Amino acid sequence: MSPVLHFYVRPSGHEGAAPGHTRRKLQGKLPELQGVETELCYNVNWTAEALPSAEETKKLMWLFGCPLLLDDVARESWLLPGSNDLL
Repeated sequence: MSPVLHFYVRPSGHEGAAPGHTRRKLQGKLPELQGVETELCYNVNWTAEALPSAEETKKLMWLFGCPLLLDDVARESWLLPGSNDLL
């Protein structure tokens, strides 16, 4: 079975407007809501014999990232639950 690789991306540009819209929409039902954090997750079905090399991983991260931002793509989620968070 082929492994599925996950690439997590911090929203930037117009995608960054989505949490604000979502927060405003939810605050009508949850007035105590303080904020909404989101991320994009790209799932890649890797069909090669071996896992991607460092160079291939770098290319995939470049492909999913914003060319104007550095380090906006990671292999682990950016979202970490806090004591008051609702996931």
